[in-house]
Order: sequence, then structure tokens, then C-alpha cells
Amino acid sequence: MALIHKKENLKRKKETGFILISVLLMISVLAVFIVEFNYDSRIKLRLADNLNLAAEALNNADAGIAVTMAALRQNKDIFDDETAQPFLSGRIQIPLDEGFCKVSIVQESGKININAICAPDGKPIRRRVDQMLRLIDLINDEYENNIPISYSLVPSIIDWLDFDNNVTTLPFIKGQNAGAENYYYEKLKEPYKCKNGPFDVLNELLLVKGMTSEIFYGRKGKEKAGIKTIPGISQYLTVYGDGKININEAPIIVIESLSESISPSVARNIIEQRKFCRYSNIEQLKKVPGMTNGIYEEIHDLITVDANESFYIVTSTGIIKDLERTVWVVVRKNRSTSQLNIVMRNEINI
Repeated sequence: MALIHKKENLKRKKETGFILISVLLMISVLAVFIVEFNYDSRIKLRLADNLNLAAEALNNADAGIAVTMAALRQNKDIFDDETAQPFLSGRIQIPLDEGFCKVSIVQESGKININAICAPDGKPIRRRVDQMLRLIDLINDEYENNIPISYSLVPSIIDWLDFDNNVTTLPFIKGQNAGAENYYYEKLKEPYKCKNGPFDVLNELLLVKGMTSEIFYGRKGKEKAGIKTIPGISQYLTVYGDGKININEAPIIVIESLSESISPSVARNIIEQRKFCRYSNIEQLKKVPGMTNGIYEEIHDLITVDANESFYIVTSTGIIKDLERTVWVVVRKNRSTSQLNIVMRNEINI
């Protein structure tokens, strides 16, 4: 009898032990699920928080665009407003309710419009072609012994713009003087077609034969290695405007490119004069030291001081905590009506 009781007690202990182990296993599994659920919930909460912050950062960027639009609307020439310049340089943080924004603005009328190289019928305009060739010379001079930009870039731009599929050759250029059409682009590793139409954005130039990232964006200098920084060609080009160069905005290299007769010293004199007082008419150039009647007659119909339509590229970065959102817009301003239109908008996530 005692033996039976012992067996039953042993059986109960085994069953109890099994149940205990099962319960512990269930608790362990539940604990894993709880930890996993908790982790997943925290991730989702963090993502939701980041999305909210990203939306607020984007709102901050849009606030910067709105401020700049208001400044453009109120000022006939925003670059004459000395009080606005620090805030539109991209170096000063503009505080907002939550976070802040940084805004920079660039006038496009002082640049060479590559769409204006060709006439509406697609035929190249010799004077504008010559200006592009001079620009290439001036940039290549910065590289000294190395010449990264080939003259063939110009006929390639013409072929990108014109409406036919015939390769352009510029006979007045020695050496590499031929452009590229579909035959060239369709044989690339990642083929695409030649546009045969105007550039919509300047970055499209990176698709054209002969253009590289270094040529477009510039070369970063290395002081210890004696390598100087060289700006990219993109700083001197645009796809907006009527093609005339605003001498109140043009950088020295663009002014030099207007004529073979404009020396660096004459170009510097033009810039020095506008520092004291911006040009109100192009005839004021005649008073610039070094300016001759010959140079003036050669360039006067290529330049302007106040185009009826001005284009600006506004970049606004909204920042909140560690998140940034950048909005990039192209603004067209009608000088006579002060009407503003956003031609293009792009959001950049950082």
C-alpha cells in the first residue's frame, strides 16, 4: 500500500514538474513576443516621430521660400537691398517657431543661357557659339597644363538642342569639332536618346557628350598637394532667360567671354564700377576704364542691365533637431508687374 502511494506521489510530482516547465516555456515565449512587440512599437513610434519632424522641417523650408518670395515681390532689385542680403546668403539661420531655415538666392540673368545658342529654327547662332568657346578657353586656362573641356562640347550641345539627327560639325574649329546625335547615345552602356529640344534643367547637361561631373561641378582643391579649387562650368550657365547677359550680375569669367577684346583688367573694372553703383543703362559701360568703342559696339546687344523677366533659383533648407529638408525652386519675376511665378519646384531629402 505504501508502495502505491509512493508511486502516485512520484507521478503527481512528475506531472507538476511537467506543467511547471510548460508554464515557464509559455512565459518565455510570451516574453519574447512582448519584447518583440515592444521593440516594434518603439520603432514605429520613432518612425512616426521622424515623419512628423520631417513634415515640420519641410514646412520650415517652405517658410523660407515664402519669405524670399515676399522679398522679391517688394524689391525691384533684391540685390540692392543690403538688409536682405545677409538672410538670403545661405549663411544665416532664420529662427522659426520650431527649428529654423537657411535661404540662398541666385540671379540667373548673369549667366550664359545654353538654350540661346541656337535660334528657334535650331540653327546655331555664331556669336553665342563663340562666347561658349571662349568660356571653355577661360575655364581650361584655370587647369593650366591640363585641358579637360573639349571644343566638341559646343557642337554636342547644339545637337542636343536642334531638331534633326544630323551630327553638327563646326568647321571654324580645329581638332575635335563634331557633336553627337542618337547614334552615339544609343551605343552607350546605358543608352538613351538625344533630346533634340531645349534643356529643361541645367543638370540635363550632364547627359551631353563631353560633359563630366568635374567639368560640371568643378574640381575640389588639395592645398597640400598644390591643387587649387576650380569652379564648375555650371556656375556660369543657365537654361532661363532671353539669352542676354545682365552685367550687374555676371561673374568676371562670363564678362570676359563676351568678347575676345575684353581683358581680365577690363572685366574687373566693370565689376568694380557696379560695386559702387549698379548700372542703370548699358551706355554707362563706356565710362569704364579700358572700355573702347569697338568693344562696346561688339557687346552692347548681348548685354542688359534690367531684363523684363528675371529668373531666380531659391534654395531653402528647413531644419528641426537632426532632420533637414531642402526645397529648391525657380522663380520668374515680371519686372513691370512684379508678378512672381514658380516655374519649377524640387524637394531634396537629406
